[in-house]
Amino acid sequence: CNRSAAQLATDRLLDLGHRRILFLMRPGRRTIERRQEGFWDALRHRGITPTPDMTVTVDDWLPELATQAIADRIAANGLDFTAILTAGDSLAAGAMMAVQQAGYSVPDDVSVMGMDDLPQAAFLNPPLSTVHIPMREIGMTAVDLLRDLCSGVPALPRRIELACHVVERRSVAAIRS
Repeated sequence: CNRSAAQLATDRLLDLGHRRILFLMRPGRRTIERRQEGFWDALRHRGITPTPDMTVTVDDWLPELATQAIADRIAANGLDFTAILTAGDSLAAGAMMAVQQAGYSVPDDVSVMGMDDLPQAAFLNPPLSTVHIPMREIGMTAVDLLRDLCSGVPALPRRIELACHVVERRSVAAIRS
């Protein structure tokens, strides 16, 4: 679901006219790397070549680190992007704060989209558009697989994909011309 979640989110931003999109992430976990791959896949599918400057990294999931990273980006390059896709909702909260502290509007100047659909995403200002990752179903599926393994059911290699979907709120808008 991680790769397809990022593809869905990126496609949504691209459908709204965004071409200068940042991907904000904390590297080091395979699930997050899959999200970055999905971002790249969606860009390539639309004829956009991903470049290293499209990715901004932080050392932890703390919103304040995202705020600092995006503030640093704006200070160094100005507003050289129209959208930010984050690998998690906590990073999106920090990114929105940086954009707003720099005097810009979310979503009028910069659209921000997260991933995970954490409960607090709906209470940000503006409420965060995000991709719902079915964490509960992922956990239940893992428990079922573990239960089968412990009960002696032969463990056949298999891949299980769970559906994710975009949750539209108010942090994303069509690019202004």
